[in-house]
Amino acid sequence: MGPLLAIVGRPNVGKSSLFNALVGENLALIADLPGLTRDRHYGNCEIKESPYLLVDTGGITESDSKFDKLILEETKKAISESDGFIFLTDASSNIHHLDLKINEMLRKSGKDYILAINKSETKKARNNTSEFYTLGVKNSFEISAKNGLGIKTFKEAISKVFPSEPVQEEEIIDCSNIGILGKPNAGKSTFFNALLRDDRSIVSSVPGTTRDAISETIKFKGNDIRLTDTAGLRRKSKISDEVEKFSIQKAIQSLRISDGIIYLIDGKESISDQDLHLISLTIASGKPIVIGINKSELLDSYDKANLRRNLNRKLAFAKHLEIKYISAKKGSGTSSMILALIKLIKKGNIQYDSNTLTEVFLRAYEENPPPLSGRFRPKIKYVNLGASSPPTFIIHGNKLDSISKQYLKYLENYARRALKLKGVPMKLILKVNENPFKNKKNILTDRQIAKRKRIRKR
Repeated sequence: MGPLLAIVGRPNVGKSSLFNALVGENLALIADLPGLTRDRHYGNCEIKESPYLLVDTGGITESDSKFDKLILEETKKAISESDGFIFLTDASSNIHHLDLKINEMLRKSGKDYILAINKSETKKARNNTSEFYTLGVKNSFEISAKNGLGIKTFKEAISKVFPSEPVQEEEIIDCSNIGILGKPNAGKSTFFNALLRDDRSIVSSVPGTTRDAISETIKFKGNDIRLTDTAGLRRKSKISDEVEKFSIQKAIQSLRISDGIIYLIDGKESISDQDLHLISLTIASGKPIVIGINKSELLDSYDKANLRRNLNRKLAFAKHLEIKYISAKKGSGTSSMILALIKLIKKGNIQYDSNTLTEVFLRAYEENPPPLSGRFRPKIKYVNLGASSPPTFIIHGNKLDSISKQYLKYLENYARRALKLKGVPMKLILKVNENPFKNKKNILTDRQIAKRKRIRKR
């Protein structure tokens, strides 16, 4: 894995920009707003064919606000677990008294660190850079994370100060990407932390605490999974903060790259239209989904019965979904929920042969054939697997374009029961066999023409 290096500094000095520049991907949110990064954000990078693990931390402040104290705790955890640090400062302004405090804190840790003087490309910055050399850090470099100035030299310095063994060829690990979605304050970060058994995401009763998508790879019951905690998704009309718009883009991106989704609903609230919209979006994307009713420890049997009736009514369009009652705060039901989703992901990747699929769909057809379309009835001939994850079944036959949506739903439900695919998204594609003589003109022989004339005279 290589050395673990934490990027430390004041708010808005460009820590996330440097993190993205070193990792080579836009993993962390970037905006010209102090305090944007709140949680620890990890990313892998390679320098001179050697691996490094970077952690982007929240900005260190002297504020007494609740959030700033939580951010400071997260940063202190990153400092304690790291092998070394990248101390980032901002040359666009004079040296700050907090820079002096952070420098002293890192010096006392006894670990090696590099000073990166960021935003040093402007004329104004050139007048300020000399001040930062007074910090007395042996390895100091002027860079611009945004423009890439000095990044190559800076990487070489990292490899010298923090030597790492070259990457060895390893066996490719089959890892399932699991995204945690839901509205704000549904308990996503608590669920995330419960599975990791670590306070990786800041938890607060204030909706919108999580801004960026935070990922962590863990070994869970013999399965390698990559969990992603996302920002809560709200209706467009409710979104006013520019940062929240970025957060939602990251959450949607997490949905697209995930193999399966854990969707959390606050048990103290009924399922909302926004929940239904997001669940529909997940199903439409072809991702397996398990719904968790969180904070269930606060519900009695009467509340659970009412909630179940409401869910059955509103989720009538997706009766195949698995619903579980959990308590992320107490860690109750979290493991079984993840195991259920892993099972669905594996089921969705099963390869089916055409004989098995044809047999299932022909049996459904014989038990309940579709209604006549004119003088003819639609006919299923054979079925094959078009793709997996989600399973896509291509149905071949005659006059299939006249099959109704209701009958298509019947076929889907029948196949789901027969193939034991409960909870797995499924797609059915109808492929009508074209008549090869459809556009071919029928040329009659002289004998046939004479016969037609005789018949017309009668």
